[in-house]
Amino acid sequence: MIRHILSTFFTRFFIAISNLAIAIILSNFTGAAGRGEQSLIITLITFIIIITSIIGSSSISYLLPRHSFTALIIPSYLWVFLVITVCLLIVPLLKLVHEAYTIHICFLSLILALANVNTAVLISRQRINAANTVGLFQSVMIVIWLLVSFLILGNRSVYAYINALYFGYGSCLILSLIYTGSYFKGITRESFSNIKEAAKRLSLLGFFNQIAVFTQLLSFRMSYYLLNYYFGPEEVGIYSNAVSVAESVWLIGRSMATVQHSRIVNTNDAEYSLGLTSKINSINFLITAILVIIMAFIPDRFYTWVFGDEFIGINRIIRLIGPGIIFFGIALIQGYYFSSTGKHYVNALASTAGLIITVIMGFILIPVYETTGAGITASISYGITALVVFYFYSRELKKHPVKK
Repeated sequence: MIRHILSTFFTRFFIAISNLAIAIILSNFTGAAGRGEQSLIITLITFIIIITSIIGSSSISYLLPRHSFTALIIPSYLWVFLVITVCLLIVPLLKLVHEAYTIHICFLSLILALANVNTAVLISRQRINAANTVGLFQSVMIVIWLLVSFLILGNRSVYAYINALYFGYGSCLILSLIYTGSYFKGITRESFSNIKEAAKRLSLLGFFNQIAVFTQLLSFRMSYYLLNYYFGPEEVGIYSNAVSVAESVWLIGRSMATVQHSRIVNTNDAEYSLGLTSKINSINFLITAILVIIMAFIPDRFYTWVFGDEFIGINRIIRLIGPGIIFFGIALIQGYYFSSTGKHYVNALASTAGLIITVIMGFILIPVYETTGAGITASISYGITALVVFYFYSRELKKHPVKK
């Protein structure tokens, strides 16, 4: 387990470094407005990916040890194509981003969604290193293409980022197909009733899990669209950089949680699962708290040096959202316990509570206090989400006491 945790941590660390590099490159070459548009684009892609994962990547890793590969992969792929088709009709009407970007957002979502299904298969088979490689490859390819576009081709528009996503996501899909090729070769004829039953279980588990993820992302990122509506993409760019820096500490927890998830979905021992979760949670809390405190005391001039002169106030925003970042870091590990045991409704309730706070406070604070209001709203939303998860986790511990 330690080997897989370290492998996943270092992979996610390099992915985080790659994502930070993307933020730095875009901030310096396109300014706060360009960085803001990029944040709106990638957030909308993420929302679409969440919907495509209702049947597929969110629950396939849990069900694959219990159903045939064929019965699960067919409805997963079909659902992806159905969702993207609907998005091609609906996304342009939402006007959340410039209309010229919407067609690209849909096709990029298609490529990434298929790759995510394949990666979920790898995680279920406990091929953690292969899954890590796919994720790392994607981030590195995006960074490489951005550098080529900005430094060699001289393309300094947001389209340079869109082209980089095509390159990165496409490479990721190809690599994931190579790794899962042996499973696809083993596809056999499956009865319609088995496929129907597998699709039903995928959708039941996936719905609650993705509702949790969707409402969580909406509560964490709705501020982007409110800032864009009231103040423009420049404020989004500044705020999104602060959020990216602060949330990067969650890579520690997510690295541990990937291995935690892989272990829990392959066991029915509740005491073992809770013991593993509590052990990982303690380590994650300590590391997360230390890193957030360090980030909060880094001078603001350092951040303007990294991102550019337009990005003033990042230090202030990190201090505002820091407490919420720490609390949610704990809930992240406990939340993985519930998703790994099929209790997705817990995360759904928690993220819905956080979303309610975001909606109420966001519309009150952001129009008046701009990024300061967004930071306060985010921190309280993180905290409320975490408290709900804590409550349900404490109930689990009472049902299945973990031996010291």
